[in-house]
Amino acid sequence: MRVIKRLMPAVVVAAVAGGFAAYALATVPSGQHPTTAVVGTLSAPQQVNTDRLKFQIKDDADVATFNVTYDPLGISGWHTHPGIVFVVVQSGSVLRQVGCTSHTYGAGESFIESDEQPEGQVSNQSSTTHAVLTVLQVTPHGAPRRVDAPNPPSC
Repeated sequence: MRVIKRLMPAVVVAAVAGGFAAYALATVPSGQHPTTAVVGTLSAPQQVNTDRLKFQIKDDADVATFNVTYDPLGISGWHTHPGIVFVVVQSGSVLRQVGCTSHTYGAGESFIESDEQPEGQVSNQSSTTHAVLTVLQVTPHGAPRRVDAPNPPSC
């Protein structure tokens, strides 16, 4: 019992320090400026299968549209998105990293993000030019639109 009483303060300090360390390691955005999202609810069920494209929801979904501007060298931080995110690069270019792979997308190119992919990050590699993205996001109704990842992947 004496040993437990002597060790308890050290255990508490270690737990608190570990909590702060985990918080400090979160990969937050820097130089990322999203506009206010316009969000609507799409009532389920919905299914469209036309022109070799298919879209289906089984439960209500939230549909959000917004733009994101990245300052020169701006980053999104590592994160995931519930549902599906469709992204079009309006201007500039961005480097999209998913897990340990990366691809650069320029103006007029598009990509898709989903929670079935590993954590990802978007960054503007230019030190002089802004990058602007247009986003359409479909998430389960009431779900958060972004989930921050505590750490980048170890590649």
